[in-house]
Amino acid sequence: MIRQPPLSKLKPEVPRTHTTRLDVAAFLLVRGFEVSNVEFENATATFFFADPDRLADPVVKDFYNGGQVSANEYADAQKRVRDLMWEAKRQTPGRNVRNG
Repeated sequence: MIRQPPLSKLKPEVPRTHTTRLDVAAFLLVRGFEVSNVEFENATATFFFADPDRLADPVVKDFYNGGQVSANEYADAQKRVRDLMWEAKRQTPGRNVRNG
């Protein structure tokens, strides 16, 4: 029999949101969300963001409705998202980075 800790000792999971779109990920970064994890599977990077207050959905909707952010901040966020994607790809076992 497997013993499990009492429910009172389990750590509640922080709500999060995710996207595979680099532009949406950059927009979320500019709007103050932090990347909690990046997973790379096949040819797709998935960016996970902590969303404890469940505010990401309206921000993503704002993105699709033409929401505006500083161009400089958005460009910096796009670079950070690409860097995170490549780092996740390098850390994925069995991947040849040059040949994808």
